[in-house]
Amino acid sequence: MSDWITFGNGRRGRRSWDMDPRMVERWQRLLAAAHGADRRPHCDCLHEGHHLELVVRRAERLQAGRQVEAYHIARFPGQGALHHPSCPFHETDVRRSGRSGYEEGVVREMANGDLRVALRRGLRIRDRADVPPAVAPTAGAAANGAGGAPRQARMTELGLLHLLWEQARFNTWSPDIGRRRRWWTGVRQALVTAAGDITTGRNQHLGDRLAMVGYGDKDGPALLRRTARSCGDTWRILLLGVVDSITLRRGRQDTGFVSICFDGAAGYDLRVSAHADWKQRLARRFPMAMTALDQRRGTRAIRVIGLVTATVRVGCDGDRVRIGAWADDVALMEVEPDTLVPVASAPELAVASDLVKARRAFIKPLRFDAHRDVVHPDFVLTDTADPRGTPMEVFGRDDEAYAARRQEKIRYYNDVYGQNEWWCWNAAAAPRDIPPFPPVLDRGDRPGA
Repeated sequence: MSDWITFGNGRRGRRSWDMDPRMVERWQRLLAAAHGADRRPHCDCLHEGHHLELVVRRAERLQAGRQVEAYHIARFPGQGALHHPSCPFHETDVRRSGRSGYEEGVVREMANGDLRVALRRGLRIRDRADVPPAVAPTAGAAANGAGGAPRQARMTELGLLHLLWEQARFNTWSPDIGRRRRWWTGVRQALVTAAGDITTGRNQHLGDRLAMVGYGDKDGPALLRRTARSCGDTWRILLLGVVDSITLRRGRQDTGFVSICFDGAAGYDLRVSAHADWKQRLARRFPMAMTALDQRRGTRAIRVIGLVTATVRVGCDGDRVRIGAWADDVALMEVEPDTLVPVASAPELAVASDLVKARRAFIKPLRFDAHRDVVHPDFVLTDTADPRGTPMEVFGRDDEAYAARRQEKIRYYNDVYGQNEWWCWNAAAAPRDIPPFPPVLDRGDRPGA
């Protein structure tokens, strides 16, 4: 299975071309010709003997300083589980990701294919949330390995960051992606497209409030200014990018504040600030990310992605437009530097790096806001003989307190997949000995190959 798309006129193209500066124009021409055509494009997945059709959606985006029509391709509502796990239109089974930790209706697929989410903190400035998200008892949670843990009634900024990453397919990897994720413009376009298909209320599209900040993105500053002006005093802005530093500073009258600096922010004339206590709060919530940010940039083993919900002000200093943002909340996510695949620990980083070197295809299921007791794989290989994908579990602790938890996970995987049909590594007991990965299914034997 791959990301090749067959169009009604018989032409073929790859979905990943939209993130390739050499191929993006050709891809957009293919989509423009398919938009509204009688015959729909389809991927290589088969269901009941027929290829699964796709839909082409139209939007607009800034390119080379001018507004242009842009298109993207999407699956039909309710068909995500019908696509093969290695297909870019596959939807991860919620029982195998942190989305199982939400109450029913927190993430809901609409009839037009949009996702509607219930956020803890509304994007309208009048919507405030100064208390933790409510939880409610979960009926039958043990069936998905949750052990009866409570489910979240609202999505936080971290859950939203994970949702955006999942919808943009940045939690997946295959060898043919190559170096495309080093092109920040393509990363920004993929995330903005994902945000455009997410609503947070009646006719409130997340893409209208999202601004990406990244190094070397020529259109990024103009897009930030446009989004900031549209937010005004009514809406919060969502700032997303690679975080370069989070430091405690001294302001006027000797008051302290936290400065959050995105990579490339100087070219945007953007300053993001937060209350002084945010440095400690983030260190408690995201210790791996904050430890990395305290290191010199060249020595960091990971990159840190940040999503900041903030009120925003646009000012002028002569001919320069300056943007100031005051953070209401901050979410951080650790990613492998070259692939942008999320990792949650040093052992996970080692596994992800080795999988990439071995030219394997895999998914990184994301936790969202789920309770830590929810059982879901650390990775899922999508190039093995199991059509569901082969789960991979990294046991990062070997203490007595964790032993019962480890046995619970082992029972769950044995019951669901069968003994010897899943992969694990006890990184605490054998930190240098990563077991061999399950074998690759011969490409000629793969469905749709």
